Amino acid sequence: MHVRIVPAEKLKETDGAEWADPTRRTFVDAGKAYVPVKDGFDYDCELNPPKKYRGPGYQMIGDTALIHYRMPSEDELKSLIGWEKPACVLLLKGYEGVKRTPAVEVLYGETHEVCHKENGCIYSLDPSKVMFSMGNRNEKTRMAKMTRNGERIADMFAGIGYFTLPAAIAGAKVHAMEINPVSYGYLVKNAGLNSVSQRVDAECGDCRDLLKGKYDRAFMGHFESQDMLPDILPHMKQGGILHVHSIDDITQTIRAALGESGFDADEAEISVNRVKKYAPHRWHIVSDVILP
Repeated sequence: MHVRIVPAEKLKETDGAEWADPTRRTFVDAGKAYVPVKDGFDYDCELNPPKKYRGPGYQMIGDTALIHYRMPSEDELKSLIGWEKPACVLLLKGYEGVKRTPAVEVLYGETHEVCHKENGCIYSLDPSKVMFSMGNRNEKTRMAKMTRNGERIADMFAGIGYFTLPAAIAGAKVHAMEINPVSYGYLVKNAGLNSVSQRVDAECGDCRDLLKGKYDRAFMGHFESQDMLPDILPHMKQGGILHVHSIDDITQTIRAALGESGFDADEAEISVNRVKKYAPHRWHIVSDVILP
């Protein structure tokens, strides 16, 4: 693109100028305005057009790029490496078993532990060994805003601390349970990195065996959470709140579980929140359940 360089404070004077090309955007930097010039008129210099990214979709976790499910072509991979300059590129093929272990293929670089920052939290992890859900960022923020100082919270599928850390930073005492020993190790480490170890009671094992005492709130961040409602409900305080993750709306399933556990299902307040699209016509849902 051909441009003329004028002082930024005189940019208004170029409006309507015969040589100025109004169909292109003016670039302003360091007190200078680079005004596009029509073909056939004198210009001061040529600006290279901005580069366009032509690689695959990806997510950055620290300095590692994660591509979901589809193997990129050689040219796409080169484009990603040139664009983002990651230390490592991983192809995520899915998650395996109850421990949600990622199945990955290394496409570039070497796997390693990274430091990822999100919403004021620091997460240490190796993306090739443990899951990190980028798509739940807004839900993590929402949970942090809903958490009240001094609450006792059960995080039944704590992972590396996705919901535990924001809640503990907000002032809650979190009983964080995680079945994957590797994720559990990062959970404990991340509590320390975020200076909330004193508010996080972390345990490794099946949450159904670890629940104890009474809770004000419970995070149930697994799509099979509905199967564990009979386990958590006896541990909830009156007026307590559940956040039940699922695929599609399970309001009727939740009410049935409440009734079977001795609660007045009709008196429970249930609100349905869409987190993100899971598949065509299907949604990742979080049901907020206020117990009677």
